[in-house]
Amino acid sequence: MSDRQTLSVAGMFADRDARRRREREAEEQLRRKQDEELAAFKKRLDEFQLTQHGIDLAMEKIRRAFDRGETELMFASFPSSFCTDDGRSVLNAGAPPIVKPDKNAPKPEVPDWINTMPKGARVVYDYWKANMEPGGFKLSARVINFPDGKPGDVGLFFSWPKDLSGEG
Repeated sequence: MSDRQTLSVAGMFADRDARRRREREAEEQLRRKQDEELAAFKKRLDEFQLTQHGIDLAMEKIRRAFDRGETELMFASFPSSFCTDDGRSVLNAGAPPIVKPDKNAPKPEVPDWINTMPKGARVVYDYWKANMEPGGFKLSARVINFPDGKPGDVGLFFSWPKDLSGEG
């Protein structure tokens, strides 16, 4: 009987504590890895530059979506925490202003939300403004999910009318 282990409460506590410590360490390592990946993703968005190849790919995706009868294409998404205001200006983009605007005031050149986003979004906005808006395309941003009731991810969309009348 000497090769049998004896069961003890102290041993069970020690085993459980060691197991919980290993689980916490694994969770912390996973959290660090996720934080590093998010930081790298944010850096890529901040440093994003358009290339002709990227433009060609986007145009092909738009054509395929159009051929399927769709009227919009989400071309990017990222956590709302990447926005300087955590996505609040995106949420309020279509809301009427609290204070009635001055009719004589110049209209802003860009929507408020664009200046809160990672820098790469402005690159896309500038391209859209110069090359796609004249062709009838729209650009918009929306919060696309609300985990725990809070803004989650922001999606950037190109859209176009359902028909040439501009309706629908």
